[in-house]
Amino acid sequence: MTRAAPKKVPGRATVRRVTARKQKIAAPTPPALPPPPPTEEERRAALTGISEGVRQRLWGSASTVLGTVEGATIRCALVTRGRPHWHLLTEGLAPRGPELSLRVQKEKEDLGAPAWALALISTLISRANAGQLSADTNQVMLLAQGVAPGTDSELFGVVFTADPEVPALVTPHERVPVLLAVPVTRDEARAVREWSPTGLVEVLGKVDPLLITLLDRASLLQSPRARILIEQRMEKEGSSLSTMTAATSQASKTGEVVTWRLSVDAVDTLCSLLKGRIGHQRAFSVVSGASRVEVVNGDPSSAEFKKRQLTLHLTLVAARQLRSLLRSKPGSYTFDQLPNFALTVV
Repeated sequence: MTRAAPKKVPGRATVRRVTARKQKIAAPTPPALPPPPPTEEERRAALTGISEGVRQRLWGSASTVLGTVEGATIRCALVTRGRPHWHLLTEGLAPRGPELSLRVQKEKEDLGAPAWALALISTLISRANAGQLSADTNQVMLLAQGVAPGTDSELFGVVFTADPEVPALVTPHERVPVLLAVPVTRDEARAVREWSPTGLVEVLGKVDPLLITLLDRASLLQSPRARILIEQRMEKEGSSLSTMTAATSQASKTGEVVTWRLSVDAVDTLCSLLKGRIGHQRAFSVVSGASRVEVVNGDPSSAEFKKRQLTLHLTLVAARQLRSLLRSKPGSYTFDQLPNFALTVV
């Protein structure tokens, strides 16, 4: 009888080789490396290309370069569809910040965009480069000389919203907001600070969806119906502004006394936010360049100065006292509710 040959059992080395082969075959493909970030030149080239496409879509080829301010080019075209108006757009603020847009009513005698419109958007460019303008639409900017100095216009500030026709420039690398500047009257600006820029834009947009600026526009608050609506929403909603800017905002400490130097241009906004923010249990910040002051609800009231940063903790009573005593004129102000603290308006 012939015996069957014994079945060979693979040795350890063979098993290891087979296992290694299987593991090598089953090994997952390593993930692809992410593409390198775009260079500054690539980002600018992409933005320029997108900007040119947007202008062609909005204006065709009929546009004019009005000038260049701090590296940003200002372009303008006459738009005749609907209500004739001048449309100004910046190019070159990005990628440092948002691009800017301004729409201005065309008067019969106009041969080009009015000088005040160019001056206004130039001022906004300078403010943006100084860090006083972010991509957030929830902000208001006051202008000491008004929107159009030397005229009878009641427009004294600017709020911002996404441009209704070109809200952003979208490239393969980024999304750059385009903010439409919407001039507002002095009392509208005060209401906005206690309430909401977005809310005011909503009301204005019902009359004119493109939000074209009329230099002689009357305040919405002159309409009893609009005034009642706005005041009701102000009281109910409080302020949506979490940050305000100031030309000067610097804190220091000498001995036990904390001093806050604040420019006169920021006093009205500060008082509005003390009511619209602190009065509704919401904090806010005051920003000037790299300086930042935090104003928060707190009990007891105190002025805390640490690492060159000031934080004001305020009760509702203290906030009301600051509002009642502060004035938009230079001087030094002290408060019973905040011992060892002085606010110097410069």
